[in-house]
Amino acid sequence: MVKASEALIRVLVDGDKDNALFGKYNVRAMPTVLFLDPDGKEVAKMGDRSPAGLKKQLEEIATTHKRGPKGLESPSAALEAGKADGKPVVLLFVDKKPKSEMFSKSLGDAAFKGVFDNVAYCQVEFEKGSEEAKKWKVTEAPTMLVIDPTEEKVLKTLKTNAPKTVKSAIDEAVKKLKK
Repeated sequence: MVKASEALIRVLVDGDKDNALFGKYNVRAMPTVLFLDPDGKEVAKMGDRSPAGLKKQLEEIATTHKRGPKGLESPSAALEAGKADGKPVVLLFVDKKPKSEMFSKSLGDAAFKGVFDNVAYCQVEFEKGSEEAKKWKVTEAPTMLVIDPTEEKVLKTLKTNAPKTVKSAIDEAVKKLKK
């Protein structure tokens, strides 16, 4: 159950102090458990209160309503989608280390809202010496690549998750591919 809820942010609301929220979300009784998307829109109320039912609902909501880029299943799928849609490809190479985990999770920050709408995105498990790492000359994780899919050429290599830097690199790639 705990693992299923790790991707969610829990907010406790005090009914005596937060009447505006109670009104906004039409809360009439306590306890009430609501699920909101990253923009604060209600997407569900807690249904089945059994451990199995709650776990299933937590997993579904965490998967379908997370903030951040919606990833494709493989780098080749991202390249195909990028070619078909005339979009740049963003590959994020990550490993199991905390730095990669923080980089990946940071892409769900509100500062990145809309940044990944115009790209084909894929998160790639970094393995030193793997075919994907060799192909893209990636030697460490986390590493983000912005790629022109028509030429399969890296336009920008980023080791930072600073929103301004990432947004600038993606915007430049989008402009280049629209020409």
